[in-house]
Amino acid sequence: MEGWPRNLSYGADLARFFNRSEALSSVRGCILLGERVVIPTRLREKCLKQLHEGHPGMQRMKALARSYVYWPSLDEDISECVKTCHACAVAAKSPPHAKPLSWPATKQPWERIHIDYAGPINGEFYLVIVDANTKWPEVIKANSTSTAETIAILRGVFARFGFPITLVSDNGSQFSSTAFTDYCCSKGIQHVTSPPFHPQSNGQAERFVDTFKRSVKKIEEGGASHGEALEIFLQPYRSTPNAALENHRSPAEAMFNRKIRTAMELLKPPPTTETLPEEHGRGFKSGDCVYAKWYSRNSWKWVPAQVVRIIGNVIYEVKTDDGRMHRRHVNQLRKRDIGSSEQSTNLAARTQLPLDLLIEGPRDVVPVEHPTVISSPLLPSSSDGVRGMTSSSPLPSPRPVPVQRRRRQQPVQSPRRSNRSRQFPRRLDGYLLQ
Repeated sequence: MEGWPRNLSYGADLARFFNRSEALSSVRGCILLGERVVIPTRLREKCLKQLHEGHPGMQRMKALARSYVYWPSLDEDISECVKTCHACAVAAKSPPHAKPLSWPATKQPWERIHIDYAGPINGEFYLVIVDANTKWPEVIKANSTSTAETIAILRGVFARFGFPITLVSDNGSQFSSTAFTDYCCSKGIQHVTSPPFHPQSNGQAERFVDTFKRSVKKIEEGGASHGEALEIFLQPYRSTPNAALENHRSPAEAMFNRKIRTAMELLKPPPTTETLPEEHGRGFKSGDCVYAKWYSRNSWKWVPAQVVRIIGNVIYEVKTDDGRMHRRHVNQLRKRDIGSSEQSTNLAARTQLPLDLLIEGPRDVVPVEHPTVISSPLLPSSSDGVRGMTSSSPLPSPRPVPVQRRRRQQPVQSPRRSNRSRQFPRRLDGYLLQ
């Protein structure tokens, strides 16, 4: 009211009033800063309680206080009041999410794996295993989610790929049990569990579970069964290039250092096969007569056969005497030497002519009858007649000599075939070709 003292240094609080001295006024014994009441020190705590009634929060509490009251450390006191309020702390929001940090990079396949259960899908559960280095997935159907079933599944997977160095899982009861911990310790596996209710820490498995569920549902919409959908999903996923891998390799290529063959390989031209030099070994040609092994029950015997077709380098298709075709290895065949009679039989079979015609000739050929020469010892030869006989000498009457004629050969009739229907024995029903 009378002015400020000069040539004096003011304290911190008094300095703030001095800087705003032009806005200060007095009304009925109360100091005002504009339209705001300046609260003395002993009444500030009570004023803060009134402002914090209803727990409006820090920013709303400051806005309310700036409309009615003032003191130099008003903002600091309001912030301290809200921070120390137990009710506000219990119902406070979660702090801003920290920047996601990735797991340490692995140097080789199957060094760290992430596992989690997916389901229920159509009432069934699946154990999902994903390799952190190659993104190779394994999905195994589980009869239950118990610890014993989980260990049994992992035992089979580890038998194929080996034991990992680190195994990451959530805090499910099957993973946090003592039996599972003992199993990991016995195999030298470091078991790391993610924080409860924080699936981002096991994001490798969680993301694949989501992909797995969505893909299987899409495939089932196309008419495939649930079992077929799982196989149809895994094969393309493993062979598809992955952007998270080096050089955009596929999980199979990163896991096995090679590409797995799929049906898409049929779009490429077939590879040219190098012709290997022929080895001088035992072999047969088409039409060769051989002995082939005939297997019956627990024994075998050699039966005559003939090579019909060469299937491979050592595989042949042979035909036995009963007309049946068999496939045999070269080790199941041996050369068969045939005699003249068997050659005639084979010739008859090839020409389909009766055997008697091949041996005796055609039946309709009739030998030509030649005239027989009559010879008699009483008739002299021409030379003797010149020397010992004269023209006046009577000739002796010749002695009749019977003429022998060759009888005409009768054609050989082929045996008459029976007209009755013939059937194979019933014990051969299993071997007859329909």
